Amino acid sequence: MPTENSPYDPILYDDWHVVAIADHIKPDRPLQVKLLGETLSLWRSHGKIIACQDRCPHRGVALSLGEIDEKGEIVCPYHAMSFNKVGQCTRIPADSKVTSFPKNANLQTYKTQIKYGFVWVSLGEPVQEVPLFPEWLQEDAITFECGPYFINASAPRIIENFVDIAHFPFTHRGLLGDPAHPEVSDYSLSVSDEGISASDIHFYQPNPEGTGEAKSVSYLYKIVRPLSACFRKGEAEQFFSIFLAVTPMEETKSVAWLGVSRNYSSEVSNDELRTFQDDVMAQDVPMVESQRPQKLPLNLQQEFHFPCDKMSIAYRKWLNQLGLQFGTC
Repeated sequence: MPTENSPYDPILYDDWHVVAIADHIKPDRPLQVKLLGETLSLWRSHGKIIACQDRCPHRGVALSLGEIDEKGEIVCPYHAMSFNKVGQCTRIPADSKVTSFPKNANLQTYKTQIKYGFVWVSLGEPVQEVPLFPEWLQEDAITFECGPYFINASAPRIIENFVDIAHFPFTHRGLLGDPAHPEVSDYSLSVSDEGISASDIHFYQPNPEGTGEAKSVSYLYKIVRPLSACFRKGEAEQFFSIFLAVTPMEETKSVAWLGVSRNYSSEVSNDELRTFQDDVMAQDVPMVESQRPQKLPLNLQQEFHFPCDKMSIAYRKWLNQLGLQFGTC
């Protein structure tokens, strides 16, 4: 269960959240991450990634300051207590004759998965699988990860920015939009138990994917979880797709991650396209961080809306229906 420092929201507590890029977790050192007010330590044990509370039960020292030994166990840097992959204490050097340890000497561990190159963690009992990103799984897909992007904003604000098309010509002028073409044409919207989908979105973009080719593009957007969304651009068999997952560290502190997939322009390197996404995100961050209130208002009367904001409006209504509290007002 959550600690006293963790604001409990059952919708998010029992869901999956990206906390790291899998390749960033080294075999000999833990990595500290934060999720829903909890501080966790990620580490590798014989190829498996473990997530546990980042606090030694003896004197509360951060285990992420420690190391991973040759047995794949995490070792506290303060008194060298060792813990195995299920969180059980296996060694207390100061009392080496003790071989049986009480339950309060063990660590709290959490469920983990690796998917799309990311580490996903659930603090509770997930009722669904990790969200599906089908473009990543296609045989001809060229994929890469982006992030972490640390943002002083609530996670729902970041999701709403991701699906907001009308800011492209101004925040991302010369890249994703042109001030001479600001109109957002009407589009189709559907809401179901699986989330929100918006299709038939057509928009002119000077440099839509970072390849330098200006064109009119067609979007399909989906919000698949409260803090996960994706889009697909392209016609017929050719696609460019991005999956966004936002990690709620605290109510107004978040981390954004992007999974990018395409099946064309193989001559353009992933590093070039990652730099492009970094530039786009750098334009978004000051906008989202400046928004007030920082939490996303679920009362539709609290802010003015454009007609083309209907996907954002549907998102707010959906979160309200779900009962999401963390990062909303």
